[in-house]
Amino acid sequence: MKHYREREVKWLSIVNKMDAGSVKKDTKLKKLVRSGIPTSVRSRVWQFLAGSNDYQHQQKGKFQTLANQPATAIYNVIDRDLPRCYPDHTLFRIENGQGQRDLGMILKAYAHYNPQLEYCQGMGRLAGCMLMHMPTEDAFWLLVCTIDRYMNGYFTPELSQLRIDAYIIGQLLKDHEPKLAQHLENNDVTPIMYIAQWFLTAFTMTLPWQSVLRVWDLFLFSGVKVFYRISLAILQLCKDHLLQSCPTNSEILGFLLHIPHDYLSADVLLETAFHIKLSKTDIGRYAKKATVNGADAMGLPFEHGLKNLRISGSMPSSSSHLSSNSIGSSLKDRIKKKGSSLNLRENSQSTLPVASPPPLPVSSV
Repeated sequence: MKHYREREVKWLSIVNKMDAGSVKKDTKLKKLVRSGIPTSVRSRVWQFLAGSNDYQHQQKGKFQTLANQPATAIYNVIDRDLPRCYPDHTLFRIENGQGQRDLGMILKAYAHYNPQLEYCQGMGRLAGCMLMHMPTEDAFWLLVCTIDRYMNGYFTPELSQLRIDAYIIGQLLKDHEPKLAQHLENNDVTPIMYIAQWFLTAFTMTLPWQSVLRVWDLFLFSGVKVFYRISLAILQLCKDHLLQSCPTNSEILGFLLHIPHDYLSADVLLETAFHIKLSKTDIGRYAKKATVNGADAMGLPFEHGLKNLRISGSMPSSSSHLSSNSIGSSLKDRIKKKGSSLNLRENSQSTLPVASPPPLPVSSV
């Protein structure tokens, strides 16, 4: 408890006396982040690291203006998705309850803030997690900053950054786990098939909740490179099962999209991730190669990716794996068709797993 209180005091001092740019260059503070941000100050630290307080102060009153704009067609899509976003959490489980209304307000305001993008379903997972930790307007501006500063290029019609990251993950996997990389390749499993869910929802549909929060601490401190580490750590921890018990495409995808949480506890996952050595030179080289070669060279032949990418937020309680008819062979077939889209709209009953947070009230700071 004493150590926890010391970390609380340390973070409050950092937030009040330092700027985020200096903090992110400090190796001692990087170590502090790796030990986890205390729950009681997590909201303030996240906003500090992302710079969302600055956005909010510079645009006072804008959130309410956006929230009061006339309804558009995208509102219907948002309203339909709200019940599937953290359906087991007390904040969101009541249909049209305060939590769902606040989440809808954030997403609809963002649709007006960024009319070129408007909305895609992964945003609900991001905004929902933020709303668990802070008031509605604070969560809105953190969502804006997260997309602008950290995930710019993920939420684009062409999924441009996600395509690049898929290529990078594929190459890094060959470097670190060549046998597993070959196994996935032999079964036509490309990184885009699993990192779309992992990255666009910032692992909220993949990891146990304490692991999610620790990953977000690191992500807001260090940026997307953390996603590479976490992805490789997940694959490394699941390697034996994938090699020994998943001989087909559908079994591999079924497992990667529904990984049992026993594999992914925060301490084990992060210890594994921190021991993975990543070279900025290699990442830069792979990113450049991905950009030069284009999507076709990355095994990503679909075109209007984001507009058709749907990430379902509910899962039948009895489901422990995906059937080959739901996401395995059908997803493989859709992606392999030249010019087709990665489209999870086709079957509204097809579901991806939810890493539900514990049913607790909103965190206070």
